[in-house]
Amino acid sequence: MKEVAFVIPCFNEQESIGLVVTELQDLFPESSIYVCDNHSLDRTAEVARAAGAVVLYEKAKGKGNAVRRLLRDVEANLFVMVDGDNTYDLSFLPKAIECCRRDRFDLMTGDRFTGLGTSYFRRGHGFGNVFFTSFFRVVFGVQTRDVFSGLRIFSRRLVKTFPLVSAEFEIEAELTIYAARMRLPVADFPTKVRARVNSESKLSTYVDSWKILIFALRLLHREFPLRLYLPISLASASVAAVLFLIPYAEYLTTGLVTKIPTLVISTVFVSVSIVLFFSGLILKEISNLKYEQRYLHYLSIASR
Repeated sequence: MKEVAFVIPCFNEQESIGLVVTELQDLFPESSIYVCDNHSLDRTAEVARAAGAVVLYEKAKGKGNAVRRLLRDVEANLFVMVDGDNTYDLSFLPKAIECCRRDRFDLMTGDRFTGLGTSYFRRGHGFGNVFFTSFFRVVFGVQTRDVFSGLRIFSRRLVKTFPLVSAEFEIEAELTIYAARMRLPVADFPTKVRARVNSESKLSTYVDSWKILIFALRLLHREFPLRLYLPISLASASVAAVLFLIPYAEYLTTGLVTKIPTLVISTVFVSVSIVLFFSGLILKEISNLKYEQRYLHYLSIASR
């Protein structure tokens, strides 16, 4: 089994993928580099192969699909995921990999917000990243400062127990949240963003922000259901209480209740509140059982 494998998901990166592969070979002469061509319309696969990478193919579009193919078919003790657009400064990787081995981290994230020189974020991307990172830190308890970084180091233990669900760019957030949910040892290491080579980011600032928000709610439902359902249950109970006060105040004043529809609606909101609360509790226990099984599987995999 290889000690370190570099995995690179790619879509239409013919201008930059050769540079990424070459830089990795210069930094790690004995490295094994795997590129997954995600149904590119240009010469990405040809350029990557000519540069010395092993090329895999994934027709189902989406970064998550490409990463799934790479992690499924490549065997190694350590995996390093790099974007194929040549925007990440890889000079910090040797020390980061050494640190990962020495301290036995399961996930290390390239932090682009360390202030190391100029970072070439698109307008809006830097703010969006900070906003969602703060959101994920509060809601999911993640520890990294850069949830959407595409530069990652992860252990075989994490890879072989990670239930990759994302089909698109949410893969980075899903990895980070999974590590937090499993309480795995994680850390950040410094990097910075370089200017692109004859290409543009494939992310749409506003459309993809909505996708990320919806994805976050889906993950909240899947990983921490009570954190989602309890606030909604309390809100429903509050509405029910406010509506109930209207016929109750009428009863105290006149001894009669004429606002029957209001009372019925209040009862409906109470019922919804109770259903949501117990749904959250049941889903929470199911989620806990699921992660107990995953942690047992994690422990069954020999540490490097």
